[in-house]
Amino acid sequence: MEDVDVLIVGAGPVGLLLGTELQRDGITVRVIDRMPARGFFCKALGVTPRTLEIFDNLGIVDRAIEAGVWLTGVETWVDAAIVPARSMHMPEHGLPYGSLSLAQYETERLLEAAFAEHGGHVSYGYTLDSFSETEDAIEARLTGPQGEARTLRCRWLVGCDGAGSKVRSALGLSFEGEKFPQTFALADVDVDWAFPRGPMYRFEWSDAARANASLAAVPVRGSTRRYRLSMIVQEARAASLVGVAAPDFDTMSALLLPSLPQGTRLSSMRWSSVYRVSHRIAPAYGKGRVFIAGDAAHIHPPVGGQGMNTGLQDAHNLAWKLALVAKGCAGPELLASYSLERHPVGLDVVQSTSAALNAVLARKAANPAMRETQLLITYRGSAIVSDGWPHVAPELPAPGDRLPDVGGLSQRFVGYARRLHEFIGNGRHTLLGYVDAPGEQYDAFVEGCRALAALLPGAASAVLVAAPGCEVQGNELMTVLTDSANEFADTFGAPGGMVWIVRPDGHIGWRSCDCSGDRVSNFCEQYERLRRAV
Repeated sequence: MEDVDVLIVGAGPVGLLLGTELQRDGITVRVIDRMPARGFFCKALGVTPRTLEIFDNLGIVDRAIEAGVWLTGVETWVDAAIVPARSMHMPEHGLPYGSLSLAQYETERLLEAAFAEHGGHVSYGYTLDSFSETEDAIEARLTGPQGEARTLRCRWLVGCDGAGSKVRSALGLSFEGEKFPQTFALADVDVDWAFPRGPMYRFEWSDAARANASLAAVPVRGSTRRYRLSMIVQEARAASLVGVAAPDFDTMSALLLPSLPQGTRLSSMRWSSVYRVSHRIAPAYGKGRVFIAGDAAHIHPPVGGQGMNTGLQDAHNLAWKLALVAKGCAGPELLASYSLERHPVGLDVVQSTSAALNAVLARKAANPAMRETQLLITYRGSAIVSDGWPHVAPELPAPGDRLPDVGGLSQRFVGYARRLHEFIGNGRHTLLGYVDAPGEQYDAFVEGCRALAALLPGAASAVLVAAPGCEVQGNELMTVLTDSANEFADTFGAPGGMVWIVRPDGHIGWRSCDCSGDRVSNFCEQYERLRRAV
């Protein structure tokens, strides 16, 4: 097989996103999967606002919205009566996106199509048997679809191969945690009832026959009656399901109907599953030239729909770092920041979802909050972010934070409003500046643009936001926008001349109260220093 920069083991959502971003950035990739073809199971469903921002950056967010169903709220029903204190309507405005119900096979279809658009191809039917690492490469031994032995050399290997990860095991990384005693059941079915389409429903009962049999119903696109039903199976019934991976329709109906409102009818079951859940996390997300991401690195209860999204954001964090090192713009030490930034996020998700499951079991499940949007995840304190203007209000966007989106921006010769996020990402570091007077502020920003472009050739861009009435002459080094509604200045607390560097993953890497080529170079020096150290 042809040598590549990166071998990705596992063509689920995490592996496909990683492959797509790397391929877009000009890094050669091979994605393999032991399955003979892509699956069509409705497993992970919820897509968070933060993940939709990543899809927007890849150019597939509109396709995802078209293939999904917006979740309009959460309704909790106890003994056939709604509980207002445990129910809520999702806000229609105020966030970049809402929460989307999107079947996992649709997520995979969209990501695989994006991977193909960038020249990628999934090699199905290939199994990773073993690998060995040398000073400058990995030699991976594979078995192909016809049982043939293949060898592939790559510079890095990433295991996106699930909870039973062969890559993680080969690295000798433990998977610390334990299995919950509860049994869960899932079914993708049509539900005939009187409840309106849109919310996620939770049903609980206080009678002894149904106590602890909490059931959730999430709408799925494809039919106005299609839902993914999930429930915690009562202990007395769980024993009869031991060894049954995919119960038939009659068995699932007998499990589900007692916990659904009276008169509900089920039909057209497409898929079912019975399983146990664990909460586990690896102590590190890689060793040397080998990394793990997604379920290979962390697993937890499905409460809150955080799992797939957390894995996708692992890939989003790792991709730009691999690309920068592969292009020679940074040394391999940059890759150590992947585990240092993402492991705390994974640990927080494992702990919070485990606590959320215990709340469900105690019939005290909370409503989704801002943390579930994943917009608040921050890398403040990371070794690869720095602050040249630390003595400001802590609530303002700071290095390590996700860059807030800002609307109401205008651009010359464009007849509609622009958004800040349209101009960041795409595998590039972006120098972002704000000016409220022409002259020195503008000249300093131009100097910073030239410095960033020289330090990160082919992986840098620049956006200058001007205050209303501040006329500056743009050039091909930058995109110039006007803060027509003062939304940018209000969001960032920005004085004239302030600058930020935004990483390719949309997080702020650096800020300063003024710009110069030297200041930009000082930030990038950490990448240059890592490269020189090799």
